[in-house]
Amino acid sequence: MEGSSIAHDLPELYRAVLDVIATLEATGHRAEALLVRRAAIAAYSDAWDDTAVQRLERLRIRADHVLDGNGRVRLPRTTRLALRWSRTA
Repeated sequence: MEGSSIAHDLPELYRAVLDVIATLEATGHRAEALLVRRAAIAAYSDAWDDTAVQRLERLRIRADHVLDGNGRVRLPRTTRLALRWSRTA
């Protein structure tokens, strides 16, 4: 993103992350999509700086890895806790 302003590039990057979130949902990775969406909203809502750009880039790459079958699918914390409780019950 060198040579252009963050105010111009960040919305485009956010849109790219939203697109990959839609793909995650369409391919059945709803839990991962939820985690990526929450993190993307947090990054986009925070200061528009290099850190926000880096966070969104990492989220897009992470989602792409899951779609490629190279990333481990994460579960939201509530789902992890529910699974842990069901195993101990």
